[in-house]
Amino acid sequence: MNRRALIAIVLIGAALVVGATACGGSSSSSSDETEATTTSEGASASASGTLDGEVGPGFTIEVSQNGEDAESVKAGTYTLKVEDKSSSHNFHLIGPGVDNTVTEVPFEGEKTVTVTLEKGTYTYQCDPHASGGMKGTFEVT
Repeated sequence: MNRRALIAIVLIGAALVVGATACGGSSSSSSDETEATTTSEGASASASGTLDGEVGPGFTIEVSQNGEDAESVKAGTYTLKVEDKSSSHNFHLIGPGVDNTVTEVPFEGEKTVTVTLEKGTYTYQCDPHASGGMKGTFEVT
């Protein structure tokens, strides 16, 4: 390879790195914590706490509370902390009064939102892979 070609390759690579950084590009190990609120009218906030969501790196998705699968939680306002471990997945929570896409493809990292859950069934899913079974549910009582 001649010297001019090598210099051109180095300059193009540097420009790509600078451009990605300026546009908010990040590595797969980045973490972005965002606060958002999803509420519904008429919700009675009788409980509160933290729910943990996790999606990826394989084709797994889950919601847990106090380290155990969240199968049933009380109605109320919760902090939902989602760890998205794959750029090919997202985390979407759907239920009475809630339709919140917490992470988008190709995001990887952590995001935190506040959700007010009413009585009913909630589904959490990876939209691109929900038809293949990458989803789960929990009841709010």
